[in-house]
Amino acid sequence: MLCLFVIMGCEQQAASNKELSSFVPQDAAWVLKVENWDAVQNEAKNNVLLSAFQKASMYKILNKKGNPLSYLTPQNESVISLTKRNDSMWDYTVATKQDSTVFLLDSIANKSVETLQYDGFSLQRITLNDAKFFTAIKDSVFLASTSQEKLQQLLKNETTVSASFQKAFNVLKNNELTSLLPKPTYSFSNNETHTLADYSALDVVLSPNGISASGVALVQDTLPRLLAVFKGQVAQQNDLENIIPANAKSAISITLSDASLFISNIQNYRGESSEIKNLDLLGSANEIGEIMLPQGKAIVLKSIDTDLTKEALAASLTELETYRDTQLFQFSDGEIFKKNFKPFIQTDSVSVAFQLENFFVFAQDKDVAQTVISAVKNNTVLAKSPMFENAESQISNASSFLTYGMNDGVIDLVTNVLESNTISLQPSKKIDGFSLAMLQFRFDRDFAHVHFVCEETSSAVDIAGGISEQFSKTMDQAIMGVPQFFSNHRTGTKNVIVQDIANTLHLLSNNGKTLWTKQLDDAILGEIHEVDILRNGRKQMAFTTKKKLYVVDRNGKDVRGFPINFKDEITQPLSVFDYDNNRKYRFVIVQGKEILLYDSQAKIVRGFTFKKTKSPITLPVEHIRMGNKDYILIAEENGKLNILSRTGKTRVPVKNTFQFSDIPITREGSNFVVIVDGNVKNTINSQGKVTTQPLQVANNYHFTVLGTTKATLDDNLLRINGKLVELPLGVYTAPKLVSANRKTYVTVTETQEKKVYLFQKNGDLVNGFPVFGASPAYVESTNGNMYLVAKSGDREVVVYKF
Repeated sequence: MLCLFVIMGCEQQAASNKELSSFVPQDAAWVLKVENWDAVQNEAKNNVLLSAFQKASMYKILNKKGNPLSYLTPQNESVISLTKRNDSMWDYTVATKQDSTVFLLDSIANKSVETLQYDGFSLQRITLNDAKFFTAIKDSVFLASTSQEKLQQLLKNETTVSASFQKAFNVLKNNELTSLLPKPTYSFSNNETHTLADYSALDVVLSPNGISASGVALVQDTLPRLLAVFKGQVAQQNDLENIIPANAKSAISITLSDASLFISNIQNYRGESSEIKNLDLLGSANEIGEIMLPQGKAIVLKSIDTDLTKEALAASLTELETYRDTQLFQFSDGEIFKKNFKPFIQTDSVSVAFQLENFFVFAQDKDVAQTVISAVKNNTVLAKSPMFENAESQISNASSFLTYGMNDGVIDLVTNVLESNTISLQPSKKIDGFSLAMLQFRFDRDFAHVHFVCEETSSAVDIAGGISEQFSKTMDQAIMGVPQFFSNHRTGTKNVIVQDIANTLHLLSNNGKTLWTKQLDDAILGEIHEVDILRNGRKQMAFTTKKKLYVVDRNGKDVRGFPINFKDEITQPLSVFDYDNNRKYRFVIVQGKEILLYDSQAKIVRGFTFKKTKSPITLPVEHIRMGNKDYILIAEENGKLNILSRTGKTRVPVKNTFQFSDIPITREGSNFVVIVDGNVKNTINSQGKVTTQPLQVANNYHFTVLGTTKATLDDNLLRINGKLVELPLGVYTAPKLVSANRKTYVTVTETQEKKVYLFQKNGDLVNGFPVFGASPAYVESTNGNMYLVAKSGDREVVVYKF
């Protein structure tokens, strides 16, 4: 008896569904089943994604002032059917169980009601604020329609729903909102549109921050439908998001377990038959994708046997160059992917190939290749972004066909979900706050599981960790030294200064454009200093070569009085002192044992009486301010440390001698610190007393202090104010302390794996780091944003924004 009751209940539910489905016009282009009318109406009204389609004629009629939908209050399931009257006009029909409250006209003003008789049926023509529609009741079902013709056809039982529609109608039950779309389509990157299935039935969730949906797409064997090409394939895990740059517009991934069968199915779908060439290459992959970037397109093949893939590719590859430790090849068989996988793959002009682990990428040109490589090396790929982390939980980890709409491509994918052979929409081209949409199909016998998600993401963080590559630029010559920032007072941005091995100085804009070049006589010694010698906010750059002291303005012109030429060689990098922070600079030149100070007018400073040391100077001259006193520190080759006043008189007598290392002399608290060869720490107080402390550290030891922040590096052990950060084993540059946005940061670069790390002074790694870089890095802040510049290759400079 229990079984009988269950069966009867199922039959009653099926009968009820069939009863409502029989009131769907035969040519309905879109059908919506609504369980909770009030909730769905409110959700739709407040949904930002749906509002992007307000120009579409369908949207207009559903939101037209005075339409009956706003006056309906059904308590049971309702069905809304949309039919096309002509190219610009749509009609809709609503069917729901009749009750006393479903449609109350008594309280409505400015209405007219006429009763019409038609073949024994009674219907009402209602006009509300110039909006005209028709209502009737049949078999305890209330009907409302904007088309008298459609309503009359339903009353006379002149419509017959197909078996496939009935199956789609019944496959999902008891959900708040279900979308039924006949012949759903997908428009590929070249605007070529294909029918995916016979029907899609999706449970839709309208939330304040987006739309998600899940359901099925039904496919018949008798008709050519694109999803049918996955018949006989076992869906595989999708990993394309691990190589899609976060700034991409869109991407497509297909997976296959039997390449020969898959390509044969595609040929049958296209009505073609030809021999499958290079099956070893295609058969060694279980995922193939296409990425659409602002710079161009790339095709990605995920290999299950990289040796077999490389062997299959060998005859088509010719070495080009290396970019960020990745070998680029010229690829001579660019048509193979489109030929075998069209329409999923639309690009036939790929010409540059490279490998990243088990991914083989084929790019349209070197710019596209470099963009993909940079994104992977910097972790600025889709898989690392918050927007993907939020979305991936709502889709399966394995697909047959998975599409990604990103950034400006979001709206195109949302449109693909809503369009069919009959429905064509006119969306806005951009929706603020939405950076990712995903549509997934997983084929299973004669249907596919479908998942869709598009939810709002924070506009403040739109890629991995909030860090993005501002630009990268490959120079014609190898870069000498380390790129640095230079302030542009006119734009408030940071330009980049680079010198190449031809001794040419380049100034790059904040987007990588070369603003000017200047030929120098030799290599720059040490750092370039940013100064304001006119004290008007317009910055200049000061530096030395072996024979010259330069001061150059932002246009690349020498400031009056400079460069200063020297007969004898300059042996230490330039030091710049600004004693009272009033921009009355002192430029310190070291020539062996001799020290010369110049002012901003390129004249010798006569008030500095210390002229010469007894042995060559081994380190750049340092200026340290403690309280209201200035200390100038000069280290000699013979081990003597001179600590002088700003006039050149001895301020702190030091009797000890030191074997100076490469670590600069610095201040710690009210003391001076000298780290000598053998890693012994010497602390000198203001009276010249020396305290010695042997350090139990490795040979690769560094020590630096900025204000109250101290950083040391002992091989891979970084300590910031005593807090230990254990870095991966590697070879690291000296830690560099920088002050930006009123905070202190520590940056180090691992030179083998080429990773730049940036830590806060509490030891926390800044979100988004490490990034790809091959040299020490400079960090600056401007307009609330932070920027980091470093070399990313022998000839490449890269700037990150975060």
